[in-house]
Amino acid sequence: MIDEPDTFIGQRVRQIRARRGISQQVLADRAGLTRSVIAKYETGIRPVDSRRTLLALASALGCTLGDLTGSDDRIDPSMSAFHRAVPDIETALWTQGNITDTAPPRTVDELTSAVEHASRLRHAGDYAALGPLLPGLLTDAYRLADDGNAQGWDLLATAAYGVASALRQRGHDALAWTAVQESERAAARADSLAPIAAAGFLKSQILAARPGALGAALSVATDIADRLTLDARTLGELETVGMVRQQVGFAETLAGGDPHPHLAEAAELAGRLAQAPSGRSTARNRTFGPANVALWQVSSAVERREPVEALRIAQTLNPDDLPSGVRHAQYFVEVGRAHAMRRDHRAALHALLRGEHAAPQHVRGMAPVRELVGSMLRETRRDLTTGELGRLARRVGVVS
Repeated sequence: MIDEPDTFIGQRVRQIRARRGISQQVLADRAGLTRSVIAKYETGIRPVDSRRTLLALASALGCTLGDLTGSDDRIDPSMSAFHRAVPDIETALWTQGNITDTAPPRTVDELTSAVEHASRLRHAGDYAALGPLLPGLLTDAYRLADDGNAQGWDLLATAAYGVASALRQRGHDALAWTAVQESERAAARADSLAPIAAAGFLKSQILAARPGALGAALSVATDIADRLTLDARTLGELETVGMVRQQVGFAETLAGGDPHPHLAEAAELAGRLAQAPSGRSTARNRTFGPANVALWQVSSAVERREPVEALRIAQTLNPDDLPSGVRHAQYFVEVGRAHAMRRDHRAALHALLRGEHAAPQHVRGMAPVRELVGSMLRETRRDLTTGELGRLARRVGVVS
């Protein structure tokens, strides 16, 4: 499907529904919505601003989330560097590093440094710089593991996790699943719970973006969290298990359940970080901590369409306590979404601009941001089109 300027999710819903030959009422019945809501989505009067609704629509239409949200490639040409690296990443995964490359592999110390550098780029949202590094990172990690190096399996688990996470963020879900399976395989031979928890977290996130797989996403995350929470001791283990516990909470939110007990457990794990030993594993999630737990609470409230509660929690959180880059940006995106739900478009725009400043590549490629910006542009065309909103709309690809 080729997107026209100002294409929004509701338009794609209408296009796919028409091709399927079903009425608005049939779609509404399948998705558990009303026909009037479907009509508002399809005409752009109301944005599709809930992951739960998006999953319901995709399942009812028999398509993927990507079919409804569109492609990232058209939004930011600088992202082409990442996408050009994907075939080489695929080859490295399929061959498990057995490629025709005569370059000597990096040492353990060199590879450890490279894995940490890649992690920093990923958390900063600099995918253009990250992509070209990933094939070589995987290849060298495979070779170290194949040589029987004890740290090689840990490095492979961490490298494959980072690759999977980046692929998921850029819309390559099928390949991300292959990468996270490799991370899980390597984690089973590493001497730490951290890479096991990290792989489980990402498996659940990938599943949660697949129509019909929400139950599996919740099951995977719950199993890992329940199995590993009591034994988590080191920084890396507390960080990664804490992220899994947060993922359980968010999956519960998507399923219409209660996320609060799981987010409370994540907060308890975050409170233990200051006294935890460092551990030997390279698997870490340095974004995890009390501020990150509060951010997930905000996200959960936004997903439940409770903007007042989301903004109340956001006011208790200093965004400077979050790591710069993707997490910092996510805070402002969620605040922007909450303001938009209250129809305070100027406050929403201000928040989105701050989020874009924190992680431009990441925010410009986010489907919820495009949907929100497009909706605001349609509602406020007369007084904001030529200002910051119009310029942001062009940067995120809503208009040409």
